[in-house]
Amino acid sequence: MERIGKYVIHQAVLTTGYDRIFLCHDPDLQVPVAIKLFDPRPGDDSLLSPAQQLTRFMTEARTLASFDHPYIIGVKVMEQLSDGRPYFVMPFMAAHLPYEIGKDFDDPAEEQLANDRDKPRRMAPMRALVAMKQLSSAAMALHRRGMVHRFIKPTNILLTATQNGAVKLCDFSMVKLAEKNLPMPGHWMGGADYTAPEQRENATAVTARADVYSLGAIAYRLLTGRLPDPTAQAAELPGDFPPQLADLVRACTDADPDRRPPHAGEVLAGLDRVPPPRAATSKPVVEVSQPRRAAAAAGSGAAGA
Repeated sequence: MERIGKYVIHQAVLTTGYDRIFLCHDPDLQVPVAIKLFDPRPGDDSLLSPAQQLTRFMTEARTLASFDHPYIIGVKVMEQLSDGRPYFVMPFMAAHLPYEIGKDFDDPAEEQLANDRDKPRRMAPMRALVAMKQLSSAAMALHRRGMVHRFIKPTNILLTATQNGAVKLCDFSMVKLAEKNLPMPGHWMGGADYTAPEQRENATAVTARADVYSLGAIAYRLLTGRLPDPTAQAAELPGDFPPQLADLVRACTDADPDRRPPHAGEVLAGLDRVPPPRAATSKPVVEVSQPRRAAAAAGSGAAGA
């Protein structure tokens, strides 16, 4: 039986640039946990050295552990294997946001062939509003410390339950800290269609307004079941949504960062002013997906930042 420390491995969940995530079992507490293991692979295409990758890994663990927030994933334990590779332990979450909204497809033909579970769909408006308030609260906690997440996208938004689960923002591997510069590969990274235009140009110089763009893009995706048009100046919700909500999504997704709310606290305040939305009366959007941005090939975040 394979283990990471005392934790029994059930399955590998995800392999990223220099780490792996496992679903494990805590034999003492008798609960499932998620473990992120530092696992650099010789010969990968990362532009960061192993030492720089380790710096990013350790910073992510310590940054997550520094928060005690209901909508940010927690870290309580960090240890290392006998070979010196560190790992940190997180609570296991039941699902992530695509469980509720399906996937985003690059190829319309592939989307047509997808099963119903994977096809993109929207949330009920009230559920979307609650989820966006929780996500904005998590982003606000970072922004108050001068941090920028830079990687807010559906797969980095975990859910505590498969039915109406609370949001848990995760993956701080690309976080921009206020007090120091972390090693960067020097090229674009982020969450593809959820990434602000200025971040695709220069990820080092972004402010909290880049995360605000991501919040707006996710709100549009939850409410309509589709990605915003990448060629538009801003995302326009259909007319059957409250104007306060449409105005907020438009402002958050403005291509000009100076016209966006300055931080997630303003987004949360705007969401609090939205009246409880009625169920949308328009038919679900069924046209094929918009062409994806050229940079979307780096949808997994490319290298670290």
